[in-house]
Amino acid sequence: MSDQPAYTSYGPSDMDRFLLLFRHAFASTAAGTRHYVETVGPENFRVMRRNGSAVAGLGLLDMKQYFGGRVVRCRGISAVMVEPGERGRGTGGRMMAAMLEETRAAGFPVSTLYPATRPLYAKAGYGTAGDRITYRLPFGVLRGLRSDLGPELMAPVVRSTLEDMQAERARRTNGLLARCELLWQRALDSAAKPLDTWLIPGAGGPEGYLTLGPKSSDRTLHVEDWAALTPRAGRAILAFLAGWHSQAQAVTWAGGPEDVLIHLMPEVGAAIASWEQWMLRITDVAGALTARGWPMGVRAGLTLDVNDPLLAGNGGRYRLEVEDGAATVERLSGHGSSPASGAGSGQSAAGISLGVDALATLYTGHLTPRTMADLGLLEARPAALDTAATLFAGPKPWLSDMF
Repeated sequence: MSDQPAYTSYGPSDMDRFLLLFRHAFASTAAGTRHYVETVGPENFRVMRRNGSAVAGLGLLDMKQYFGGRVVRCRGISAVMVEPGERGRGTGGRMMAAMLEETRAAGFPVSTLYPATRPLYAKAGYGTAGDRITYRLPFGVLRGLRSDLGPELMAPVVRSTLEDMQAERARRTNGLLARCELLWQRALDSAAKPLDTWLIPGAGGPEGYLTLGPKSSDRTLHVEDWAALTPRAGRAILAFLAGWHSQAQAVTWAGGPEDVLIHLMPEVGAAIASWEQWMLRITDVAGALTARGWPMGVRAGLTLDVNDPLLAGNGGRYRLEVEDGAATVERLSGHGSSPASGAGSGQSAAGISLGVDALATLYTGHLTPRTMADLGLLEARPAALDTAATLFAGPKPWLSDMF
């Protein structure tokens, strides 16, 4: 009989163990743990069980993530925790492997998470895929800004209006989520802390919004959520924030490497308060490639030789053909022996060899193909790098939500 822990669903009797696991992993209170489990849904937790007791666990979030202007089904992974006595015994790795098998079988072509430690997830085939940056701006930089658009307090908050603006913003970039229920609850939960939302009006409807939370003890104002669909909406947000200069010293917000508010400021002065990177795992190569959007007006092909030692049937050689924003993918036989081997039909005989973790980095556009080649993350000839650079071009991927 194997002494390895088994991957199973969460049961009501696991709560006592979860209180311990959450406390050790996240310093969570009992009330906080119970609330989180109820919010995510007990049915969405998995545990590693040894001799009947939960020794590790994680949460599953059914989400969608935007790439190339289209949503891709994404399984978010949260609250990964392993009992201290189980660390170093492979329990976390086996839990991740079992979860990925389940994720693939459930039809999610990609999985996304924030890593507390990179090696565990890199071993499971996750690759670094994008950024989440918290900017901090002293109010002195904004003083004197004016705008013709005056934000209007939204009371009560109409979630569907905010959802429409978030979706439009997400279509224009890479990585942002079509928020699941948990994330919208967090964004709008005024019971946890006071929140106020202002709309930026426009002739055809709202052009943006921002949600402000309370100031922290160091007199920093926090933008909890925001969107700016036009340059004037972005300027209106900055001008509105400038009006708080007598009540706070600085303001923070979550953004990306090509942040709209940063580039609309008339003066330099913002600093990076925190910078995190998230990781993505491709569980279905063909499904992920066909689900995302691609550049319009481009017709090109690329052969991908993908190594995936963990998920049977996911690695192998694939022929990607892109035309006018959509892709078809054909599974080829065997593995290519060189970066240029196995070119199929289409205009390009280009080929790339890479691991499934590196494919995630390429897929989101986090690094350029040439940079990845310089880092040894993929092998390809120059023609293949040029083709890949054209196909995977787009805004730098980022996330605003934590999960």
